[in-house]
Amino acid sequence: MAESSLSIGFPDLQSEVGRLLGYGSVVANFSAGQLVVVNKRVQSGVRRVYYPSALSVEMAGYEWSWLKPTTTIDIESEEADYDLPDDFGRLIGCLHYPSEEYRQSISIVSVGKILSLRANSSLTGAPVFAATRYKASTGANGQRQEILFFPEPDDDWTLSYEYEAYSGALSDTYPYPLGGMQLAELYIESCLAIVEERDFDEVGVHTERYKALLVDAIARDRKRGTRNFGNMGNVERDGGVPFRRGWGSSTYSITYNGEAI
Repeated sequence: MAESSLSIGFPDLQSEVGRLLGYGSVVANFSAGQLVVVNKRVQSGVRRVYYPSALSVEMAGYEWSWLKPTTTIDIESEEADYDLPDDFGRLIGCLHYPSEEYRQSISIVSVGKILSLRANSSLTGAPVFAATRYKASTGANGQRQEILFFPEPDDDWTLSYEYEAYSGALSDTYPYPLGGMQLAELYIESCLAIVEERDFDEVGVHTERYKALLVDAIARDRKRGTRNFGNMGNVERDGGVPFRRGWGSSTYSITYNGEAI
C-alpha cells in the first residue's frame, strides 16, 4: 500500500529542523555533528507527539487511538507465563478467547492476586485471570514485560487483546511517524518547538502552533472513539468484569430436549 503523498517522513523533518537551526534544508549537506543535533531534535519532537504533555486538565495523559493495536498471543498447555511484545506498554481491557469457544473473557487482576491464587491452588483449566508485570533488567536493553495466567492452561488457545504500543525511533528504513498524514503539520511544529526551547531558549511561534495543532488533533482523534452512553454491560476499560448470564467460572452448556447444543 502506497503512503499518502501528503505524509511527512524522516527526511522532511530533518530538513525542517536543519533549516531552523541555520544548517540549510538539504540533509545531504549536513556535517556529521549537525546531523546528530538534527536527529536528536526530530526524535524528541516525534516523542512529544506520541506522549504529549497536558495543555489542560482534560488533556492530561491523553492516549492516541492509533497507539492501541490489537494482536494475539498463543498460550499452551502447562505453560502459565509468557513474554509480551517488545513494544508492549500496557494492556487495555481483557483478553478474549476465539468466538467459537463461547468463553468468558480473561479479566486482568493484580500480580499479587495471581501469586496468591497459585500459592493456594494447583488448579488447571481455561485461564480466568491474568496479570502483567515488568521483568528484571540489567539496563543493557529496554525493560520488557510478561503476562501470568491462572489457572494454568490445560489446552492451547489463541487469545486476542488490545494494548498500548511503544514505537521506535524514525530512521531511513522506518521513516514515517504514526498517526497518518493528518498529523504531518503537528509533527513539523513539534520538532521546531523543540529547537526553539533547546537551542534558542525561547517559547516562540512554533511552540504556540504546536499547542494549537495538538488541541485540534486530540479533538479529531476523540471522534474516532466510541461515544459514552453509560454502562451497557461492557466495562472492560473501567477495570470491571463483564457480565454474562449464567456464568460462574467456566463455560456452561445449553440443552434442548435433553440434548446438549
